[in-house]
Amino acid sequence: MQKALVADNQALGIYRELKLRKFEGAALNGVGRVYSNLGQNQKALEYLNQALPIRREVGDRRGEAETLDNIGGVYSNLGQNQKALDYLNQALPIRREVGDRRGEAETLDNIGGVYSNLGQNQKALDYLNQALPIRREVGDRRGEAETLDNIGGVYSNLGQNQKALDYLNQALPIRREVGDRRGEA
Repeated sequence: MQKALVADNQALGIYRELKLRKFEGAALNGVGRVYSNLGQNQKALEYLNQALPIRREVGDRRGEAETLDNIGGVYSNLGQNQKALDYLNQALPIRREVGDRRGEAETLDNIGGVYSNLGQNQKALDYLNQALPIRREVGDRRGEAETLDNIGGVYSNLGQNQKALDYLNQALPIRREVGDRRGEA
């Protein structure tokens, strides 16, 4: 992660120097994602909140949706579920508008996760069950396993343990197939 952070920051400096705004926005988003993955949520928001207006300024709708989704993820990590939903619900129609099916599934999955965090299990399932066929359609095996795990988690929350096991048992071989050792564990 630290290597990614160094590389992204170096790229950011170059893009700023060359005044390549589209790439600057992408690099800021990348740095924000790394900080989010490192659990440094405030740092992540600093970078993502710089990326968003640049992506809007240059008309990068796909990038805008990606950054909105990432900001939503950070707010979810912080337990600020309503703020998370606000950003994720801005990202979803843009993902659809630009035809980003993989991104659409990711955002649907993230919205489902927030509803799960809120204890709104039926709403969570509604979104997760929209994400799953898209993950399969675009061949996103890692994402498919993630969504299957998330559906299993919701059924576990509902006390429907057999259904939870059914979904988790679908996810496990996919995690192994794609070499996702962390997800497998």
